Amino acid sequence: SAVEFALMAPMIFLLIFGMIYSGIMFMEYMHYSNAVRKAARVVALDKETLAEEKAWLKEIWEQEVSVTLYEPNPEIIEDGEDIVVTVTFVRVGSLPLILDKLDFPPATIKGLNYRMRIEDSTTT
Repeated sequence: SAVEFALMAPMIFLLIFGMIYSGIMFMEYMHYSNAVRKAARVVALDKETLAEEKAWLKEIWEQEVSVTLYEPNPEIIEDGEDIVVTVTFVRVGSLPLILDKLDFPPATIKGLNYRMRIEDSTTT
């Protein structure tokens, strides 16, 4: 039974730690997604924030996202009556050699974008 354990243990540990790591990565993705949605909402309510968009968005992400694995590169576009916030996250730092070769987690997360209708803040 010791030989069977020695053969099976690495695969079992790989599966267990893989599930834990995947859960952590999914949690990070949800935090980033929520931060982008929140940024789009705030910009849609107050268009004055377009002037200092990058510094302002970084403040939101520092409040929302506790893990600093990715650096956000935001882009805010005013499209007619909508505000479109598109963010590409670029991984900072290096990972152990095997994870860099597998590109897991990915070097960039693309396609996090939200479209919000601009709301008129004037009172009638």
